[in-house]
Amino acid sequence: MIYIAQPGDTLYKIAQKFNTTVESILAANKIANPTLIYPGQLLEIPQGTTPSEKGFYYIVQPGDTLYRIAQRYNIPLTELIRVNRIPPPYIIYPGQRIFIPGAEPPKPPPGGRIYIVQPGDTLYTIAERFNVPLDALIRLNNIPRPDLIYPGQRLLIPAPSNNTQEEPS
Repeated sequence: MIYIAQPGDTLYKIAQKFNTTVESILAANKIANPTLIYPGQLLEIPQGTTPSEKGFYYIVQPGDTLYRIAQRYNIPLTELIRVNRIPPPYIIYPGQRIFIPGAEPPKPPPGGRIYIVQPGDTLYTIAERFNVPLDALIRLNNIPRPDLIYPGQRLLIPAPSNNTQEEPS
């Protein structure tokens, strides 16, 4: 399908609108810099990559390879590549969101919970809201950069911290 970029569009908004991923749009259109789209640009929109089967989105971490991710979640490498429409030479990068088909998403630790990121949320405000250390939130969710969260993302929240600090007088 062909889509004409509108003023104010971002690849993220377009991907959400058509139930696909930014990475799929980048690959289909051979776009090197995802921030350089412009109104009137013709974009080929690949079909959505979220299958109806169970699965979850994983954020690629520094040092990850497709092979290691496939091994970790016990899925065939070819299936991981196919579902995410990753073109040769099969390069992934930290912060990239890929779908892990057929796998159960990680569960929160005892006493913890799951939180869905809302527009305007930051990791700092989420950590503050649930009274958990920011670094614990980052480690538990394998977040390579704190600015790489997005609305709709599923975060694991550890059990609340009981360490309360007194305000300086």
